[in-house]
Amino acid sequence: MRWLTLLWLWSLVVIVALASLGAWSNSLDQRGVAAGRDFELVIQPRSVDWELLQEIEITRGGDSQCAFRKRDGQWFQVRPFEFPVESAGINQLIECASALRAQASDPHASMPSTKEIGLSSGAPSIRFDLKDHAISIRLGNRLPAGFAWIQAEDGPPRIARSTLHDTALLSDLRQWRRTLLFSRADVDCDRIVCQSTGRDGKTQRLEVARTGASWKVISPFSTRADSAAVERWLDALARAQATGFVVDDPKELLPFGLHEPSAFVEIHATMRSTTMDGRVTVLPLIERLEIGAPIRPQAAERFARLSNAPQAIMELDGTAVAAAVPQSLLMVDPTATGVRPQDVRSIRVEPLHGSAFRLQRIADVWKVIDAEGTSDASTKRVEGVLATLCTARATDIMLTSAPIELVVGTIVLESFDDREIATVTLSRERDGGRVGMGDGSVGGSSVLRIFPASLAIGLDARTYRAADESDEAKVRPSAPSPTPPQ
Repeated sequence: MRWLTLLWLWSLVVIVALASLGAWSNSLDQRGVAAGRDFELVIQPRSVDWELLQEIEITRGGDSQCAFRKRDGQWFQVRPFEFPVESAGINQLIECASALRAQASDPHASMPSTKEIGLSSGAPSIRFDLKDHAISIRLGNRLPAGFAWIQAEDGPPRIARSTLHDTALLSDLRQWRRTLLFSRADVDCDRIVCQSTGRDGKTQRLEVARTGASWKVISPFSTRADSAAVERWLDALARAQATGFVVDDPKELLPFGLHEPSAFVEIHATMRSTTMDGRVTVLPLIERLEIGAPIRPQAAERFARLSNAPQAIMELDGTAVAAAVPQSLLMVDPTATGVRPQDVRSIRVEPLHGSAFRLQRIADVWKVIDAEGTSDASTKRVEGVLATLCTARATDIMLTSAPIELVVGTIVLESFDDREIATVTLSRERDGGRVGMGDGSVGGSSVLRIFPASLAIGLDARTYRAADESDEAKVRPSAPSPTPPQ
């Protein structure tokens, strides 16, 4: 009896295996994956020129739509709102569509209903709009082994690899957007405004504006700007990026701290364009970044949004936040005058206690002109004090004017056309302390640049007169000490 039992069990196993194989084969046949049927390109290369592609619309079912349009070689998201995008995601989608292969249609194969395979009305779809026609591909249910149902145009449902499904339906389309925060942090930028709330709750505003080839600090004080520092700020803004996009169209801005942003940065620039008749039009353009709350307590990362696309809430890392909100004093020109030595023809020295005199360049030599007449000047001493006024960098900067009791005189630099190109209020701390140089007239400067005590500027005409070798050794040189490191 035992062998009959074993025979019965083996027969049962064979029957189950054959039934399973038949069901599996029948399933493959229903899905059109039967052996011997070739895969072919869904979109034939000769039927479409992808270079003419102008718009892509992705529908993920229901009202969830996202559209991208190409303008002047740049792709933009145009629905649900406009935002520039990177070309990588678009190119990947185009590559998947152009290389998509599906099983050849079999008119004799029985096909399931469109509802059963997810291709009924309202199914996810992709529409490629070219100049002269459009191509639509509907995306149905997924199948095992990396396959899925598709339907191209009005053709029959077919089975294809699920690569197009993965790209169009599984990707976060928000991350296709361009992450660069500013596009006009370049030579066309003529003003930068940054406003932030300090730890003390006070509002701090930094504003710099271009004046010709140089920059000027407008707020919170008025002074010459360090052009190199402003250019570094612009370069940092041009490279600043969002780390990702968090949510679109939030119901409340309060959770992101954007109902009252803690800081904002504006780039004011000009946009030039050429009309069909060759005329150049210049229009003002403002790019604004609003920075909100930290993404978590005490974190350097912040939520943010752009004013031209306020619906998109993004995340910034600490580097981008620091680039957007620099310290005001870093923008101040640390030199006393900000002019080039070669642009100076004469130096007018007006000591508070003593007689005024002038150091003037005549041809290739310097002269001392005072009440006693004109005499030769020591070129070394004059060029030394000129270097001090033009190239020496302050070791400290104070947002105040020098106390009146410490002011010792005024120095004015004049150009070759007799214009006053810089005025310095000179002061010194008591007991031979540090030297201060302020902008403008006595008491009128809001920024005081501090230099080491070793930096000496003579206020007596005799300091600069040429002398013979014996006298030269007796006069203390007025050349500046080495330029302090930045």
